[in-house]
Amino acid sequence: MTIISIFCPYCHKYTSLTAAKQKVSTARGVDVVATIKWENGRGAFWWIGITNCCQSPVLIHMEGDIVYPAPLPSPTDERIPELIRQDLDEAKICLSVNAYRACAVMARRAMQSTCVQKGATRDKLVDQLQDLLSNRVITKDLKEWADVVRWVGKDSAHRTASKVSKEEAKDILNLAEQFLHVIYVAPIAKERRSKIGK
Repeated sequence: MTIISIFCPYCHKYTSLTAAKQKVSTARGVDVVATIKWENGRGAFWWIGITNCCQSPVLIHMEGDIVYPAPLPSPTDERIPELIRQDLDEAKICLSVNAYRACAVMARRAMQSTCVQKGATRDKLVDQLQDLLSNRVITKDLKEWADVVRWVGKDSAHRTASKVSKEEAKDILNLAEQFLHVIYVAPIAKERRSKIGK
């Protein structure tokens, strides 16, 4: 079986999985160790994986296209301020449980919190992003990324919202996370490298 690594749904550590084994007696009375696996007769199978971090079981379909309970998403970089990081982590959890509209709304919320934290003074996100652009906190390209997140997130928050696909939610989440990396993570990394170079 393929080696599968996940963020453990139990202890939240990144871990690989080991196939669960069971001792089975053969017709000749010999004990053998076999992988616990169920096949449906049409080529598909499920198996039990044991997390190497806390020895907890997960149910896995085939080569890991479905894992239950769902593994946690990768954590957001700790250099992003805590409240904004919590919003993005919540967006990731929404994506992991197929709540795609909620994912888009939380990604948008992380962007708006960033605007306020970076000094935007107006009420609407569209105006806040313009404030950041005018004050040279973000570039035109970065504002365009943020506008995509803003549009989808705003649409998703309304009762008449259209459906958000898994691919759209992934894209929105990725744009929001990259936006936050440019705003918060890249400057810290640059500063650290600058100090080392002196």
